Parts: sequence; structure tokens; C-alpha cells
Amino acid sequence: MPVNGKDFDKAAALVQRGDLVKLLRELVNIKSPFFEEGEIIDFLRGRMSYYNRLETKIHRYEEPKITGFKGENLIVRLKGSGSGPQLLVNGHVDTVPLCDGWTVDPYEGIEKDGRLYGLGSLDMKAGVAASVFMLEALVEAGVELKGDILFTAVSDEEGPYGLGTHYAIVDGITDGSDFCIIPEPSGPFAPGSEKFPCLALGSRGTAVYHVKVRGKSAHGATPEKGINAVEDAARIITAVMDNLDLGEHPQLGKGTMCITNLRGGEKYLLVPEEASFTIYRHTVEGDADRALKEVKEIVDSIDLQSEVDIKLRDLPHPDAYFLPWTIEENTPLVQSLKRGSAEVLGKEMQTTYFRSESDANHIAPRLKIPTVLFGPDGANFHSADEYVEIDTVVDTTLVMLYTAMDLLS
Repeated sequence: MPVNGKDFDKAAALVQRGDLVKLLRELVNIKSPFFEEGEIIDFLRGRMSYYNRLETKIHRYEEPKITGFKGENLIVRLKGSGSGPQLLVNGHVDTVPLCDGWTVDPYEGIEKDGRLYGLGSLDMKAGVAASVFMLEALVEAGVELKGDILFTAVSDEEGPYGLGTHYAIVDGITDGSDFCIIPEPSGPFAPGSEKFPCLALGSRGTAVYHVKVRGKSAHGATPEKGINAVEDAARIITAVMDNLDLGEHPQLGKGTMCITNLRGGEKYLLVPEEASFTIYRHTVEGDADRALKEVKEIVDSIDLQSEVDIKLRDLPHPDAYFLPWTIEENTPLVQSLKRGSAEVLGKEMQTTYFRSESDANHIAPRLKIPTVLFGPDGANFHSADEYVEIDTVVDTTLVMLYTAMDLLS
């Protein structure tokens, strides 16, 4: 059903640039590295509970096995008449820890040359602000929808497991969803030069495994009496890098591999008896178990004296790893966003594929619903002087507003 132009114009008029900047600055002012999101969750609930039509609640969860983390998500529902589908809008409120090198205050939210600078401004407090304004505009304009909008403002996306979204799925919070928009910065994470408006139709998955090598200690002057675990670790790394087929997908591109956390040989003048490292893969097909099997087969083919143990990193739940995913371009969700870009912005929506993982790697393959990443432009995510282009935050809000009305009216 076409979007009611009068209703849309009324709601869109409420998306004021200055008010949106004010909210984004307030979010940047609140320090919220992963595992420390309580204050920002409380702030958002306090703001959104002002509207009677918005049902708000705190979803609490606990991960006792690995992290011991007790987290919170904010769940906001704008109910429709019940005769339409449910649109899930997912945004994470946490950031990476503060790094060195900032030339501006990372928590002030400085506006300069059409940009707002601050930790998390791009990734992804701007997307959260856009989601909040979309919901508030619908309520204030009195727009009635047939389907529900479910907004999950989640914790711990930047942590190792995406616990906030994981537990939202496990605890049934997201049940009944038919589509999902995640307003991550889609253009900045694209592999090419794609710019806003840009829609990510998939992303690679991840598989992380730890390798431990156990040799035999000896005096450094008689290395032949020992088994050098560091040397064998180097042989494994070389063999894996030379022989592991990382795969290639027609949309997601090539898989990649990165060796991290290499340790061993810290003791003076001793043949190192232990070494360890981590293999971090971005996968384009298959699950983590398949990826592990491929590495083990290569290691088994090497003639090593050391004992080698390879295992997937510990997971809080059997499903808590990031699978690769894609969406077809002809789905109603994608077509609606494209119409919104054309109708509202007068611009053609570009399409791309995300380079890294996000909460979409939980939502798309586990809920099995059409999922996209669509968010503003900017630069320097996960680094110093992160910023977001303010106009693209406004435009993200307007396109999401159009799509919500298009899919749910």
C-alpha cells in the first residue's frame, strides 16, 4: 500500500536537525563501553517512556559461563492494529573502549563542518538516535500502523559475543518479527567507495579458534634436546596461511584470516615448551565447526613433534557465533528502502555487503527474516576522532520512517 503522503509529511516535519543533534550529543556524552551500558539504557528509557503509545521495558540477562556479565537491553514497542507484520529495529548503545590519539574531547559531541565528533557517534549512536526519532515522530504525528515496530536498544554488540542481541533472541524478545533494519554505518563498512545512501545486503561471518602448542623444554645451548613450541607454531601459521582455502562468495567476496595473540618463548635461554596464538577468520560460507575442521586437517598434515590443541573459542551458547548471511535484492524490505531513498531523498540507493560482523549475524540466520544494514556516513569508527555526517543521520531517519509506514500501513 503506498505511503500516505500527508501522514508522512506530518511525521517527517518533526524530524528536526537541531533536535536530532541534541539527542545524539546527549548519547555521546554518556560513556558506554561494552559491559558498561546501564546509564545510557536508563537515559533512553526515561526519554521514551514519556510517550504513552510506546511500551518500554528493561530486558535483563546474565551470561554466567565465560564473562559473568549481567546486562540490560531496552525494549520499545509501538503497537499497531495487529493486522500487519512486525518490523524489528535493532541498535547497539555500547562503544569500543577509548583509544589514544583523539584531538577533540571524545565525549563532548563537538559539531564542526557538518560533522559530529565523538566516541560512538558513527558506530552506532547516530543509528540509535535515528531509531528513537523515527518512533517519536510516528507517535507525535498520530500515525496509525497495522503492524508493530519493535526497537531493541541492545548492550554488548562491541564485545566478543554480541550478548545483548543473542539473549534477546534466546529469551523470545524478538519473536514474531518479519523484517529487521539495523542502522549501522553501512557505507563506511563497505568494501569499496560506496557512499550514503547505501544498503548492506549481507556480511561475512566469523570463526575464532585458539591454537596451543606443547613442546619440550631444554637449555638454549642444546636446542636439539628439546622440542621448540615456538618454531612449531610458526610452521603451523605458515602452513595455514599457505594452504587454507578461505573461500569466495559472489556477493560477500573473499574470506580473510588474521593471526593474533601470538605468545611463547618468554623464558631466557630455554627452548620454549609452550606457544599459543589465535586464528580470527571472516568466513563467507559454512559454520564455525566446518572452519575448525579445515584448519585441523592442515595441521595434521604437518610432521610436528609438538602436541597441538586447536579449539573454537568458548561460546556462551551453541548458537552464539556469527554466521555469514545475505538477502535478495527483490525482497519487500529492500524495495521499500529503495523507494524511500528515491521518494524522500531523490537519490538512488546503492547496495553493498558489510565487511565485518554485526548483530545482523545473529538476527538474519537465527530468526530467518529479511535483514539489512542501513545507516549514516562518517569515518574513523573504532579509532580516534570518530565522526558522523549529520545530514546523513537526518536522512537515515526519514528513509526509515518512510519504510516503516510503507511496510506496516
